[in-house]
Amino acid sequence: MAKIIPATDIDFARYYGGVEVTGRWVGRAMWRGRLIAGFGGLIETDGGEWFAFLEVPREERKPHVFRHVLAAIAEAKKQGAKVIKATCDTSIPRAEELMKHLGFEPTDETVNNKVVWKWQN
Repeated sequence: MAKIIPATDIDFARYYGGVEVTGRWVGRAMWRGRLIAGFGGLIETDGGEWFAFLEVPREERKPHVFRHVLAAIAEAKKQGAKVIKATCDTSIPRAEELMKHLGFEPTDETVNNKVVWKWQN
């Protein structure tokens, strides 16, 4: 099983090919040995509005990931997130169910042909 830990700026850059985040963000890196196998987090896109993302390999999509998702969302809320948006890959089994369980609702907005879901405090 992979190990999931709070992510650093270096982890973010390593996973996303050198991309550097200049604003506020929180995240988790999924380590398998010396490789980052997955990544998830939230980035502040505007005052109080954050965008969530989660990339987990198929073989690591297990229930224990959920508590890390909750922890990252809680961190963003603690830093002032009032609105959280995310896209939902409906090809992933139970992805929509997860979004609804987290309190997200689909919107009319799309990004890269995927519906944007929104949670609002």
